[in-house]
Amino acid sequence: MLVLLLAALAGASPSSCPADLLVANARVKKTVGAARDVDAYVVTVDVTNRGTAAQPASTRQHLEVMRGGDVLASQPIPVLGAQQRYVVAFRVSLPHRAGTPPGHVDFRYVLDSPNAPEANCTTVNDRLTATLG
Repeated sequence: MLVLLLAALAGASPSSCPADLLVANARVKKTVGAARDVDAYVVTVDVTNRGTAAQPASTRQHLEVMRGGDVLASQPIPVLGAQQRYVVAFRVSLPHRAGTPPGHVDFRYVLDSPNAPEANCTTVNDRLTATLG
C-alpha cells in the first residue's frame, strides 16, 4: 500500500521542465522578385511555448532557415511566457530553374544559452519543413 501511495505521489509531481517549444504552422507566399532568375518567398512560422511556465529570463535562442544543410538566415527569438506565440518571418531567394520544383526549406530551433532543461524540455518539436511553390 505504501509503495502505491509513493508511486502516485511521484506521478503527480510537476515536471522539472515546464517550458516546451513548438515550431509549427509554416506559411509560404511567393513574391514577385526584381530579377527573373530568382524565385523569392516570404516564409512565416510560429514558435510557441506550449509549457505551463515562462522560459527563464536568461534564455538566448534563435530560429534558422536552412536548405540542403546550409543556413540561409537566422533570427533571435525572445524569451517566451507560458502559451506565448512568436511569429518569425524569413525572406528566401533561390535561383530560378525552369521546369524544376522549388523544393523545400527547413526550420531549426537553436537554444544558445546553457539552460536547456528549463528553457525547452524536449527537442522533438524543434524542426519543421516547408514546401515552396
